[in-house]
Amino acid sequence: MKVTRTEIDGVPTFWASGGDTDGYRVALLFRVGQSDETLARSGITHLVEHLTLHRVGQPEHHYNGTVDSVTTAFFTEGDGDEVIRFLATVCGALREPPLDRLEAEKQILRTEAAGRSPGAAGRLLLWRYGAAGYGLQGYDELGLPAHTGEDVTAWTARWFTRANAALAVVGGPPPAGLRLDLPDGERMPLPEPTSALPHTPAYFNSQVNGVGLSAIVPRATAGNVFATILQRRLHKALRLDDALSYSVQVGYSPRDRDVAHIVAFADGLAESHPRLTQEFIDEIERIADEPVADAELGEAVSIHRARLDQPETAGAMTMSSCWNELMGAPHRTYEEILRHLDELTPDDVRDIGRTVRDSALLMVPDGQEPHVERYVPAPGCSVVAVRGETFTRADPEAGHLHLIVGPTGVTSMAGPNMGTVRYDSCAAVLAWPDGARALIGLDGITVHIEPNRWVGADGLPAQIDRLVPADRLVPMPARPDEDIPERPETTTAPPKPGRRRRSLRSRVSFGLREGTAWDDPDLAAALPQVGGGRLDAGLELLSRSRSLPELRGLYLDRLSRAASGHSDRLAAMAAARPDDPDVHLWLGGTLVREAWDARGSAQSEYVSDEQFAQFWLILAGAGEPLYRAAELLPEDPVPWDSLQWHAIGLQLGRLELDRIWRELKDRNDGLYCGHYTRAQALCAKWWGSDAEVLEFAESTVEAAKPGDPLAAILPVALLENGMDTDDGLEEYLSRPETHAALGAAADKWLTNMKEHPRTREAHHLFGAAFYFAGDSDRARQHLSQTGKTLPDGLPWGYWTRPARAYKDALRDLGLR
Repeated sequence: MKVTRTEIDGVPTFWASGGDTDGYRVALLFRVGQSDETLARSGITHLVEHLTLHRVGQPEHHYNGTVDSVTTAFFTEGDGDEVIRFLATVCGALREPPLDRLEAEKQILRTEAAGRSPGAAGRLLLWRYGAAGYGLQGYDELGLPAHTGEDVTAWTARWFTRANAALAVVGGPPPAGLRLDLPDGERMPLPEPTSALPHTPAYFNSQVNGVGLSAIVPRATAGNVFATILQRRLHKALRLDDALSYSVQVGYSPRDRDVAHIVAFADGLAESHPRLTQEFIDEIERIADEPVADAELGEAVSIHRARLDQPETAGAMTMSSCWNELMGAPHRTYEEILRHLDELTPDDVRDIGRTVRDSALLMVPDGQEPHVERYVPAPGCSVVAVRGETFTRADPEAGHLHLIVGPTGVTSMAGPNMGTVRYDSCAAVLAWPDGARALIGLDGITVHIEPNRWVGADGLPAQIDRLVPADRLVPMPARPDEDIPERPETTTAPPKPGRRRRSLRSRVSFGLREGTAWDDPDLAAALPQVGGGRLDAGLELLSRSRSLPELRGLYLDRLSRAASGHSDRLAAMAAARPDDPDVHLWLGGTLVREAWDARGSAQSEYVSDEQFAQFWLILAGAGEPLYRAAELLPEDPVPWDSLQWHAIGLQLGRLELDRIWRELKDRNDGLYCGHYTRAQALCAKWWGSDAEVLEFAESTVEAAKPGDPLAAILPVALLENGMDTDDGLEEYLSRPETHAALGAAADKWLTNMKEHPRTREAHHLFGAAFYFAGDSDRARQHLSQTGKTLPDGLPWGYWTRPARAYKDALRDLGLR
């Protein structure tokens, strides 16, 4: 099987003999497809293809056209004269599109779309790539109504050129007189892959009657053969052996010159979904862990060799050569393909299997989860909300639903779950005449807005249309009246969340000043000024601490508490000083504090629905200023500490918490406040376990230098774990191994102690742990250094009356 390369009018042409036909089969291929479009203007390539083929009319011979992710092709078959006329007509129509047919072809394409579904493959692409590039195959062609004749002319002139084309001919050398009268242009690069998946392997739930998978593998013979082996294995396990599935499909398709997609799907009845999901995943795991047998590999190779001996191989080889030419990929001869098949080993297939497993995106039916822990949920929500005006639902029972519309974008909230679309990363805004809007982000997150459902939202459509880029607006046809939600008769807005105002001075209890477990004269002088409304005094402190992260962490904590209830003033300052990292940091920290104040310190079962709603809404507003502070001062680890509390409260999940922790560690791997918060995140009550938080604390002590109060993270973990043990705190802390570890950590800190803003806090932690462990001498050694101070949180915050608990400990130790 020989493919010969030549050129016609500057277009690379690949031809092969076609022993099965007396005529020709040709395909004119262009390097342009759906992935080169934007969602808001999608469908234009398909429209060009339809307009072009309309010019051909109804010849006696067969012809067709296709548009896929990265290519557009025009096919025909016939004798030499018919092929010449077809290609001349196609090239002429591309030079001068028949724009009089524009609206008619749009109507045909809409009719075609009505009977088409993106299917499992489209949904998998959407979840992997989002609403751009290769993910557009998962969406309808939303841009069709907006395309004008000028758009079509410009698109064809840019993409359908001789430099961006290749011709495949089967049936012998191209017929004499064949011309390709295309305009000049340039070879167009492939779109850069986008990603909506921060981690793989991942999974998502869908209303689907089966289980699907997509994976990214190197473009190689091993991947193609792997797909055949997986197809046979799944068919045997799921249909022949267990009768769980009727149809099993596995496909291998190149994405670009270097990588390919493998997509698999097995259907199944609802009652079979649990077993179907498990056995499907088991086959993916098995083929990654165990080399295939030589006999199984030999059978698969024989299947591929047999395919190469089929009559259609000539067409496949010439098309593959065109595709490789347009992608900039190396060409492979028939003999090279056979050699690669013969050289395959079981280890080659297992390597592909491991790549499939590691890059896998699973689609499982609603209610199902992978039984293998490595598969993490694909993000279906956002992690940051915009700041702006908050709208509440007109129906009072929807108290956990909020809509935030600001100058940068929109956020919808359902409890702690956020969906955010920023205007600068918006793929499309679907705009209905009745005012409804659907904003689709590049990551695939969609926010639907029905103005009738929100109090005071009549002006939102115009506001959004004004702020979103004009080329992202997609006019939609009018909806039937029954599809438009009616405005409720009662539209009284519930009260907007307020901020609990903390005392401007530290509270005094039993002669103790709560929240003063530190010793910093500058901070002590600034707090009353901040409490009196002089916020510039706080900003001055923060600006002086930019290169002192330990001090900056303390300042942010105390200043945020002092400013709690005044976040609106800080927000106004941030708007006036958009490039000041200190004011954004302080605003974010204050909102975090206000949110946790609104929630209260009670366990979740004792927190009311109203408190939770207020908590989540206030906390959501902290993300944007904290990320802005991190952007403005990239080396600062302190915003990332506050973002840990943001993520904990909004239940953003362990993966997001781990990401934030890595960002903090990259900037400062010894920040006390960061480690304290991380220990909280790893507690069993949040996102970890007793064992994990203890392991983290022990590794922190081991890594800490002598004299570093980071050693106090161990009593943080021990106190957290001890409070939840059945044996009680005293019994847990007095265990010989626990007490010994506590003593070793304290000794490491007390050796060559260094000046540190958290010294008193560390003494409180060690002193309390030793006190409850029954070691009065060590407890006295530490608590004698704390003075008349009391931390806001641990270690005394476990008790309803922290000051009383601390006072009792001091009395028992003879320190009062």
